[in-house]
Amino acid sequence: MASADVLPGDKSPTQESLKALIYGTGVYLSPMHASKEVAHKIFSSLRPYKLNIAEASRDRCLGTAVEVALAMIQGPSAEMSRGVVKRAGGNSRIIVCAGGPNTYGPGSVPHSFSHPNYLHMEKTALKWMENLGRKAHRHNTVVDILCAGTCPVRVPILQPLGKASGGVLVLHDDFGEAFGVNLQRASSRASGSHGLLEIRCSDDILITQVVGPGEEAHVDTHETFKNDNALCIQMLSVEETQSFALSMENKGDIKSDCVFFQFAVQYANVYQADISRVVTVRLPTVDSVSVYLESVQDEVAAILIAKRTLLRAKNHLDAMDMQGTIDERIKDIALKFGSLVPKSKLHRFPKELSALPELLFHLRRGPLLGSIVGHEDERSVLRNLFLNSYFDLSLRMVAPRCLMHREGGTFEELPAYDLAMQSDTAVVLDHGTDIFIWLGAELAADEGRSAAALAACRTLAEEITELRFPAPRILAFKEGSSQARYFVSRLIPAHKDPPYEQEARFPQLRSLTTEQRTKIKSSFIHFDDPSFCEWMRGLKVVPPEPS
Repeated sequence: MASADVLPGDKSPTQESLKALIYGTGVYLSPMHASKEVAHKIFSSLRPYKLNIAEASRDRCLGTAVEVALAMIQGPSAEMSRGVVKRAGGNSRIIVCAGGPNTYGPGSVPHSFSHPNYLHMEKTALKWMENLGRKAHRHNTVVDILCAGTCPVRVPILQPLGKASGGVLVLHDDFGEAFGVNLQRASSRASGSHGLLEIRCSDDILITQVVGPGEEAHVDTHETFKNDNALCIQMLSVEETQSFALSMENKGDIKSDCVFFQFAVQYANVYQADISRVVTVRLPTVDSVSVYLESVQDEVAAILIAKRTLLRAKNHLDAMDMQGTIDERIKDIALKFGSLVPKSKLHRFPKELSALPELLFHLRRGPLLGSIVGHEDERSVLRNLFLNSYFDLSLRMVAPRCLMHREGGTFEELPAYDLAMQSDTAVVLDHGTDIFIWLGAELAADEGRSAAALAACRTLAEEITELRFPAPRILAFKEGSSQARYFVSRLIPAHKDPPYEQEARFPQLRSLTTEQRTKIKSSFIHFDDPSFCEWMRGLKVVPPEPS
């Protein structure tokens, strides 16, 4: 374990980097099980920072700390043999725990944005951090960065370090439960190295874009077959929590009855054994638009659209523009594959893709593109995590899953609409990196029932995210509390829709009494956000019937 803080009066970064964690930022060499007893003694010896220096302006030499940790990991493996660096004895992971900005030593920036040379120093720091990440990758070391606390850590400076090494950057509210879980899961993750993904397609297919944790491999880094037109991707790390999204185009009309795709991956596992896997897929071609549309999986299509869109959303202004591209995508699909409503200017959305618009509506107003998350650093972290994440987590980050607690500890899955906010129930909302538990006011007033419901909801939340990395925050609210807005903002506002549309999209309403429905209606506060149906009609498209 190495520190990244510098004590006043001791300005030797290398010496300071070898000290135990003092405050805010630390670097941990994983796995820790071999030195568990020593680590326990170090943590037990930690004391609060007592010097009278503002948190943001304290000296932290994070860059040097990572350099030293990397040098300790390399050890003899850095010896040269005939001009080639030997492969390390095993894959390694460095976990950076940051509680403030890197303000001292290489890769640092001034604590104040008003520093006259800030922009130049920021540019230098970005390049230095990226080079350090690439160096870590060359030595089979992944750098994960776990940030916590209220002091800004300058996310743009740290992201290149994690990204270039194949690691992730995660933000936490504090050094609490979620931080501890992620520290534990990060230290126990096994990842492969020297990963190479090769993609081959039929001659009629052209790969136009690859989104994921890798970069195009140079020809001299791998063996090639004669006349082989494979696209080769160098994987920054090889982990179950990652995925690649491919965009393709037809070069022309496909005359054959089927097309072929082949995916080959080579990597060294955690024990340095060479692994090779090859998957070949044959897909039939069709000459009917209807059959083609029926073959499209709505959830997969939504994630592919989302990843291509998020790739262009570099900041909040870009994200606002991308909301407009989602609107245009819906209109284009309706115009090309739908039909015009008789005696109307509205187009019907193709029934074969009935679930796609709602998924994209969640994307448009959710934390990835919308304004639910207030700080650009948080949005940037979420976007980067989403672009590299595996399908299940990607889907949850786009469209939340809503589960209502029932008597006896069972749960019923419902559409993620605000109509689920019924005062006598508890609801769990899984939004990928956050899980919200909402307790209705009527249920919360009954101490015994609310305690049992809350316990059941927490158990469910832990079960469905047991293997998820990063581990999500689990937050619980009561109806009417100020924090409940975080929950409400992630649900589609359907309370303004007419009753027949509410029932069509939220069938559970049909089982409620008139009194219960009146209670639900009276509990909503009016706001300007359009419902899904209002949004669709605003695009001159008829909302599709629920699937």
